[in-house]
Amino acid sequence: MFKGDENREAVGASRDIMQHSVEHASFNGIFWTFFRIGLFTLGGGLVMVSVMRHELVLKRQWVREEDFISEISTATVVPGVIAVNMAYMQGRRMRGWLGSLVAVAGTVLPSVGVILLVAWIAFPFFSHPKVAAFLKGCSIAVVGQLAFTGYIFARKHLKSLANILICVIAIAVIALLKWHPIWAVVIAGTIGYFVCDKTKLTENERDDDTL
Repeated sequence: MFKGDENREAVGASRDIMQHSVEHASFNGIFWTFFRIGLFTLGGGLVMVSVMRHELVLKRQWVREEDFISEISTATVVPGVIAVNMAYMQGRRMRGWLGSLVAVAGTVLPSVGVILLVAWIAFPFFSHPKVAAFLKGCSIAVVGQLAFTGYIFARKHLKSLANILICVIAIAVIALLKWHPIWAVVIAGTIGYFVCDKTKLTENERDDDTL
């Protein structure tokens, strides 16, 4: 048997396993999974993406990594909170519109509860040296999570010189020109529309599936 045939069989088996996992994703399981993601993620937004990837892609195999990364791109472009956008899309993928509502509720409720708890009890203790030191350590961890999220993006998307140039232009718009970040998205998206060949993107995705 050729290596390509073995790869295709392995990919097919992996997809069957993932499809089986998604079909057994209950509303209760979706809610508590996203509840844990919302409760134990410090920093929110893109920081939550790495935790969400661990839970949905690696641990539970509810979502393929290619689909997850593609939806991250969508979640960062459309208006709204990234974590909520991602919860909506992933919940809808797994169990339809009701699944999206369950996933969004699980993501948002912990944040609301923690904010109310902090405002009611913990706020006076923020000036304490030990608490301040703990929060500083948490902020450093958030930097690491953001860097890892960036690595996930880069590993998937920065595979060609054109993509790297688009990324550099977007960084220059923000860092050098000091323009609003939305202009970096608009400019990079416009360049990508003309530069990134959809046929090549499809071929790359097919190649990734056979790895």
